[in-house]
Amino acid sequence: MTLMATLKKVTDMEMVFINFSSSTTPALILKTFDHYCEIKKTNTGLVMTPLQANKWLVVFCDEINLPEADKYGT
Repeated sequence: MTLMATLKKVTDMEMVFINFSSSTTPALILKTFDHYCEIKKTNTGLVMTPLQANKWLVVFCDEINLPEADKYGT
């Protein structure tokens, strides 16, 4: 059983998958977080909390080391 399959069975976790590529922009990442999080302004700055109360938000980032096109054009 994979880690993701195991975590999906845990009821108090919301899982988000972000697959990075050369076309991934900061706006796209923020849009993804906006879909799953609520942004609250506090004394110490902005805090993102999951939309679903009493749940952990687990974010898996794939290929985060690809900020620009590689030699293959991906």
